[in-house]
Amino acid sequence: MSIIQGSLLFYIDLEEELQLLAGDDTGENLHGLLPQAQAFNPSLLHAVSGWTMIDVIGTAIQQINTAKEIDPTFVVINTNDYWKLRLTKDSLGRYILGDPQNTSRPNIFGLDLVYTTSIPQGIFLVGSGNQAATEIKDRMETVVEISTEHADFWTRNLIGVRGERRLCLLTKRPNSFVSGTFSTSP
Repeated sequence: MSIIQGSLLFYIDLEEELQLLAGDDTGENLHGLLPQAQAFNPSLLHAVSGWTMIDVIGTAIQQINTAKEIDPTFVVINTNDYWKLRLTKDSLGRYILGDPQNTSRPNIFGLDLVYTTSIPQGIFLVGSGNQAATEIKDRMETVVEISTEHADFWTRNLIGVRGERRLCLLTKRPNSFVSGTFSTSP
């Protein structure tokens, strides 16, 4: 029972994360933040001086601020992009985002830096967790049910296991979110 509940709860959480980020609003899917976010405007980058992943994130923040939207509170990137960003060094060999021995929460420009494999590599999302921008409404917490009463499960010695969580994502100000790619060229 503990293996089923442990594994099942992990995969329910993973599906929730995928839906919140990239749900396509079809059938029972949520309308995720990536499809609702405004597209990153690469013309704001300064091509003359070159640009880095840090420049792209800073420019996405600028885009939200210029649109007079709610200040962003987080950046979501793929785990591999996080490590590429985190291991970036200056010309003297120092890590740009700080000492690797620092155990504080990762952040960039004061925003929480969230890394996950639920967003494709090379894609980023900058947005606000403020309730005025978006809200997650839980209709039902996670429920795990086990049954032998489905069809002929009893006679075939089978057990059905169902785990579910019900929620909705209310995106009140989609322009408070910007999504794009790190490979975008100005």
